[in-house]
Amino acid sequence: MTTTFNRTRTQIMQRVAGKVLKLGASSVASADSDTIYEAIDLRLKEMHKRGTFWRKVTSVPVTFSLSSSVATASAGAGDILFPMKVTFTNGSNDDPVDLIGISEYAAIEDKTRIGDPERALWKGGSEFIFHPVPGSDGTAKLLYEKIADDTSAGAVIDIDVAMIRPMMDLIKYDIADDYGVPEKIIQRWMVEAEKAERDIRKLDVQRVDYTTVAVDDFDNRQPNSRRDTDYNW
Repeated sequence: MTTTFNRTRTQIMQRVAGKVLKLGASSVASADSDTIYEAIDLRLKEMHKRGTFWRKVTSVPVTFSLSSSVATASAGAGDILFPMKVTFTNGSNDDPVDLIGISEYAAIEDKTRIGDPERALWKGGSEFIFHPVPGSDGTAKLLYEKIADDTSAGAVIDIDVAMIRPMMDLIKYDIADDYGVPEKIIQRWMVEAEKAERDIRKLDVQRVDYTTVAVDDFDNRQPNSRRDTDYNW
């Protein structure tokens, strides 16, 4: 018995083409398949960027150098969706570095102060600004979630398999104008696409097992205690 199943980019394209173009798998022209593939990649990147948890994309560790008296440093990675953890190593210890936003960095009065970095602003791409500015050469270690991979022929797309069906509803709506789908049908597909986005967000939520909740001191209450008289039993 197996529980592993996926659909490749080609299979998803064929399903979408069947709904939009009313064509069989063997009748899809290369130009049409390219249009659908591009729509898949654009939606894939957008949906991933909107979320903070994406089961299919693994976290990536990377190490990069910080130079003395230089606040900025590049992690050298071009596929950072968002950084998760940063540490600074100056010797043998990995000291945690807080990731901050633009407003927090702007509020720092002495941005040229020298010392071991305690905070870092991610500028986007692979660039980081550290504060205090490193007083000596050191090493930063970054753990980040990578951007979803581009799709490729014959390979599964980089999403959880449970999201594939609503993803097809999104792609169908995205290419409707390209193929002159009647406005009445587009309106129906828009409603289906909005529902698909909500469904993907629901499927995107991390779920864990419920834990046992202990009720402390439940059996030790005194019959005439304040707690008993506070309620209408």
